[in-house]
Amino acid sequence: MLSPREMIDDRPDDNVFRVNRAAFTDAATFDREISEIFDRCWLYIGHASQVPDHGDYIATRLGFHPVFVIRGSDGEVQCFYDACSHRGSKLTRRTSGNARTMTCRYHGWCFNADGDCTLVRGGDEAYRSEDLERMGTNLRPIEQFGEYKGFLFGCLDADAPSLEDFLGGALPFIDLMADQAPDEMEVLRGESRYIMEANWKLQTENSTDGYHVATVHRNFATTVGYRETLATDGGGEMAKTEASRILSLDKIGSGGYDVGNGHMINWADRGNPEAGPSWAQRGRLLQKYPEGKVRWMLERGRTVTVFPNLLLNDVASTCIRVWRPLGVGLTEIETWCIAPKGEAPESRRARIRKYEDFFFPASLAVPDDVRAMEGAHTGSEALNNGWNDLALGYKTLVDGADAAAQELGVVPLNSNPGREVETPFFAFWREWATRLSS
Repeated sequence: MLSPREMIDDRPDDNVFRVNRAAFTDAATFDREISEIFDRCWLYIGHASQVPDHGDYIATRLGFHPVFVIRGSDGEVQCFYDACSHRGSKLTRRTSGNARTMTCRYHGWCFNADGDCTLVRGGDEAYRSEDLERMGTNLRPIEQFGEYKGFLFGCLDADAPSLEDFLGGALPFIDLMADQAPDEMEVLRGESRYIMEANWKLQTENSTDGYHVATVHRNFATTVGYRETLATDGGGEMAKTEASRILSLDKIGSGGYDVGNGHMINWADRGNPEAGPSWAQRGRLLQKYPEGKVRWMLERGRTVTVFPNLLLNDVASTCIRVWRPLGVGLTEIETWCIAPKGEAPESRRARIRKYEDFFFPASLAVPDDVRAMEGAHTGSEALNNGWNDLALGYKTLVDGADAAAQELGVVPLNSNPGREVETPFFAFWREWATRLSS
């Protein structure tokens, strides 16, 4: 079997970049990904708006480790391993909720929202004090926990670089979403979670893959377009769905970037930016930010894929998506809608309807994506030693910044003047190979 480094055929001087399909199907490679990527990399946990009050918590996983974030009595958010310090029983019973006291359902030990053990049942009668001290009764915090503009991340490697160093070149593009809000962003109520019978890296690729959009999502574009012709009152500009990136890509600007550390950017101009829910804030945003940044916020749809498994999507609506590996051919995917706090009711209504159209498991888009990725996983098992040759766009790849990147004041490692290119994938696969070969 090929090593992870041998699965990547990266020859820039020959304009060749290939990925062996065993990267998606090999069980030993998957095990190494868990230990070298998910156990050592900064991973998205949730958003601060999801835990606004004392005792509010979110339960999730970092790799295969159950963890939860909770807002403590001092108003600060902390992240703990989701395991009772007595015998390791999982403490949370839901994916989110409020619990100023967490009680272990197994033996009744209790913990407050600061992680302190407040009750050892039978402790005075049966435990020696030195035994409790040796055991350590308080909850164990994860090795590193950080926040960037409300986005919460955790890392299980105490020696990993800081969160901001890790996010690096993706930071200006994360700002384009976070800075739209005059009063911070908030994750809206509700979530969607579904299982894909495919390798997790296919979702990472798909998040930046503009090439599939015109094929896989044509049904979405034509359906919502026809629906708009049936609206008797028109519904205003915000009721419309921006579909130029699907049906009229040859008439608008687009591109893709490698911004370092495995992070990828894909963007396309909006043919009808007035249809965006945040367009009404344009005047206020221009007073606060440079014109180029506001143009990027409101007039360009973007996907920001943060290594290894986070997508910030500001295209059809505003969405956070995370995908978590369950097995070499099984992935859990979760999405939330995110919006500016206090936005006008008509903007909020339009944002939610667009989110429902595209991002729900039963939407006009997600089932098509899932079936395409599942087909790619199954097909990857068909050929022994088959290769995915990521040649699309190598012809137009340039080092450094294009005109659009210069407008934002960023310098990607490379740029490509087209959304239908595969060259941004190089960023992910190079980081993947480096981490698995260390």
